[in-house]
Amino acid sequence: MSSTYSDHFTMPEGEDMPPLPRVGEVGPHVCSTVQLYLGVIDDLADGQIEIIGEHVRACADCAAVQYLMQGTTNVISDLPSLLPSSRVDEAVREAIAARGNGRGYVEPTSAEKVGVLAYAGRKDPRKSGEGDAALSILRGRRKRPHPSSTPPPPLREFPKGRRRVGLRWGVAASVAMAAIVLLSFLAMMHFVPGVGPGPQAYTLPATLSWNGYVIYHSETRIDAHGARYRVNTYYDPGTGRFHVETVMPGSMDVVAVGDGHSTLGMDMMHHVAKWQANGWSSDESMFDLPGIRSDIKMSRAAFIDKDMFRGQAVYRIRCSNGLVLLLNMQYQPVNVLRGAVGPGTGEPIYDTLVMMPSSHVTGNMWDMRVPAGFKMGKLPDRP
Repeated sequence: MSSTYSDHFTMPEGEDMPPLPRVGEVGPHVCSTVQLYLGVIDDLADGQIEIIGEHVRACADCAAVQYLMQGTTNVISDLPSLLPSSRVDEAVREAIAARGNGRGYVEPTSAEKVGVLAYAGRKDPRKSGEGDAALSILRGRRKRPHPSSTPPPPLREFPKGRRRVGLRWGVAASVAMAAIVLLSFLAMMHFVPGVGPGPQAYTLPATLSWNGYVIYHSETRIDAHGARYRVNTYYDPGTGRFHVETVMPGSMDVVAVGDGHSTLGMDMMHHVAKWQANGWSSDESMFDLPGIRSDIKMSRAAFIDKDMFRGQAVYRIRCSNGLVLLLNMQYQPVNVLRGAVGPGTGEPIYDTLVMMPSSHVTGNMWDMRVPAGFKMGKLPDRP
């Protein structure tokens, strides 16, 4: 925010200010840091301003905060340089001193009356007879009525010149004070846990992408006979490729590799392969980011709240299929819950879920060629 003084405050050092986010980094913690730096934008170096500007251009929430701060600066800078008369200070000090000394009611002097009414934009009460309400507050003879219980008295006609100045000052001061209170509340939300809008106020950042990652998850399932088996899945959300291995130790090991168009199933125990083995693939719609954006936009999916899951803060999104997707503070998948109702409820579907850079996954993971020594045939039934 622009300063009306010629000297600028020194930027805090050490741990007083959080580090600037990296270019392209997203999440509520990034917005909190950026909005904090927006308050001291005039004191930042050119490189820092460029980082902040890059985020604001891509983030509607931070752009709105910047607009609010700039508007508040403009309102305050346009305020007239008016100060109440020193007689008002004297009257207030004497009234406070009188009450503090237990002297009860003390009749205001003529100077006090003139000072109070001058501050209210009125004439000398000795000449006009106005100002009884203002003076009664100073005298302590009656309480100020509550605005919801008693309508305010109609405004009296003041001299035109005096009234114009008084109203301009009053309206401008009211707007400025409202803006300052709002900015103070916004600043408080950055530092007070549990204060401020919940995740319902957020949408998925426009710059968010899961491309360049492979989502690995492992799930334990139980067949119709009570036997346990595991399903390990590698899913590339950028290309739609998947590698799913279903293992029941000693009796079954089937791998399905697909690209969204074709699926090759391979029985690794009996060396049998089969094309279009779609029954051995997995449903990865929970990690379809464009689909989630569309569902949120069309109200088929929605943010529920912010919660804790296995020691980390997460956002909960109820998807169109009724399951709840958990995202960390960088909007990356953490797990999926079934049966979630209130905070802390729901059963995680996956034993493990990890976001891995694509470079950490070997290319043969997506190999859809029939291995040497395999024959084409029928795969076992899926549990």
